[in-house]
Amino acid sequence: MKHNRFHLLLLLLLSLVLVTAAGCGGDDEGDGTTAAATGDEGGGGPDTVTVLSLWGGSERTAFQKVLDGFTAETGIKTKYETARDFLPVIRTRLAAGNPPMVAIVPRPGVMADLAREGSLQSLADLGLDEGTMTDNYAQAWIDLGTVDDELYGITVKANSKSTIWYKPNAFEKDGIEIPATWDDLIAVTDKLKASGKTPWAVGAKDSWTLTDWFENIYVRTAGPDKYSELFGGTLEFTDQSVMDALTEMVKIVNGDNVPGGIQGAMGTAFVDGIGQVFGAKPKAEMYFEGGFVGGIALGEVNPKLVVGEDIAFFPFPTISDEHGSPLIGGGDLAVAFENNDSVKQLMEYLSGTESGETWAATGAIVSPNKTVDVSVYPNELAKAEAEQVAAAEVFRFDGSDLLPGALGEEWGTTLQGIIQDPSKMQSLLAEFEEKAAPEFER
Repeated sequence: MKHNRFHLLLLLLLSLVLVTAAGCGGDDEGDGTTAAATGDEGGGGPDTVTVLSLWGGSERTAFQKVLDGFTAETGIKTKYETARDFLPVIRTRLAAGNPPMVAIVPRPGVMADLAREGSLQSLADLGLDEGTMTDNYAQAWIDLGTVDDELYGITVKANSKSTIWYKPNAFEKDGIEIPATWDDLIAVTDKLKASGKTPWAVGAKDSWTLTDWFENIYVRTAGPDKYSELFGGTLEFTDQSVMDALTEMVKIVNGDNVPGGIQGAMGTAFVDGIGQVFGAKPKAEMYFEGGFVGGIALGEVNPKLVVGEDIAFFPFPTISDEHGSPLIGGGDLAVAFENNDSVKQLMEYLSGTESGETWAATGAIVSPNKTVDVSVYPNELAKAEAEQVAAAEVFRFDGSDLLPGALGEEWGTTLQGIIQDPSKMQSLLAEFEEKAAPEFER
């Protein structure tokens, strides 16, 4: 009996020693996460990198092909996690000390907040080569990922909202050349109207389409710096530059230029507007909206369209020589929360040609990486948008998406009021400014 108790005591003591030893194990990269938790095998980084984004469905499937390519090349696994409510999820995880290693951030303002509070690793700290980044990306995309002169984000997905859609065969038949300037565009509008055609469709029922009109005109009249001030909260919406841009906007977005007059536009949703130009029974000649119009037109509105004959786009034209034609659009940025070799390798891979071409070939994204061969895109419209995006020297993010709280929707509603009655422009802007000022604490 004493012999058995002695062996039992030895077993208990041995168990205690093993538990204590495990509890005193070294931290992985000094962040308090044990090797067992991260799968770190002592090779400079964990064998699995966690990645968070808001993409689900087909977007997730396309991105997973990129991650699979990374694993095939490096042997490093990834664990993909999705969160449609990205910001509250990332905030909760940061508060709990459990952020993902890498995340795809949908808005540059969110990235800037995370960087300034010290949650992100700069690409320089990760050891990514600055020369490679500038070789792969135009300055506009470097700027988008930069916070206080430090590069934190790699723009892995982008789209243009500076595209005007038209029917090439109809333009050729009417002897119309692609307009390069705003004055040229107004002249084309007048020529079409004089020939008995309706120049434009506008999906003003979805007010965000009007915010895109304003943004493209404003950045070309007031300039990129004022654009950043306006949507960053340091310039009031009653500024004369806002009224100047809106005065230009209603030269085209008015009742004389759209089917059914301005109330017809107010009753037309975004996709219905595409149908008014590219449907089986078209009512208008041109439609302004982003690069995604092509896929919707071909996939939902009229599959019989022939690209290059029945549908194509040209860039939103310049308005002033001083400001040229900055690109307005959206972009998603890859950022790192941890600094280890596995994270470094994934960030390098996401900034490279191979990942961009894998992703682009799915048709799910346009890559701003200028080393991505446009031949990989599944159709000519995607190729054209990719060329426009990759060549952008000045880029500004969708302004209404930068506005805090519900101001983005409020701004769209304000623009709906202005196109219906431009004489109320000043009072409607004043009303909007009253709502915006507290949000920007001014």
